[in-house]
Amino acid sequence: MPEDQPRVVVARAADEHGEVALARRGEVVELVVDGVFAMDTVHTATEAALATLALARVPGEGLRAVVGGLGLGFTVRALLDEPRVDRVDVVELHAPLVAWARDGLVPSLAGVLDDRRVAVLVADVLDAVPALPPGSVDVLLLDVDNGPGFLVHPRNAAVYGPPFLATAARALTARGVVAVWSADPSPGLAAALAATWRSVETATLPVERDGRAFAYTVYLAGGSRSPA
Repeated sequence: MPEDQPRVVVARAADEHGEVALARRGEVVELVVDGVFAMDTVHTATEAALATLALARVPGEGLRAVVGGLGLGFTVRALLDEPRVDRVDVVELHAPLVAWARDGLVPSLAGVLDDRRVAVLVADVLDAVPALPPGSVDVLLLDVDNGPGFLVHPRNAAVYGPPFLATAARALTARGVVAVWSADPSPGLAAALAATWRSVETATLPVERDGRAFAYTVYLAGGSRSPA
């Protein structure tokens, strides 16, 4: 992070879920939600890996993906880079972030929402995922927090629990995979996934920020134990 550069707030808005802000420090863009750091453009490989790791585990063509959390667009862009993906539905809680993306205030999202394969739903994943038709999704990617140990919104704790994950399982096709991004390893999340899916993998992605080492983690699960 270029700490010698002044931090400039590009946009700020409040909605019924809290405040969302977009800031710049030199070339770095930062997203802050309800006062909590969500992500920035310093290290983006793990957001892309959320998509690529899941896609590598799903065979076939004509894939439909659902992404929980628009963020700064790196996960969605990675999906669009895969020609096997026919449709990407993005569920984003904060309407101002979607508006800023469409207005060109988020450089990393340039052109992403204009792709014919992309549809955006302003909603809570806790409501949107249970409403998905059974067996309709091949790739479900969840990045709505910094993980279960560092929530952006307290209500999101339910995203990492067995009841919600069971609804996610019903939305997946037989070949489908769910992937969850976390800033830290979470044995509790791994256990919750294992209660619903037969196969659970942990991908540890080392990242260095400001001289500190972090173990960002992507959890991948497939082969639902629950009937579709």
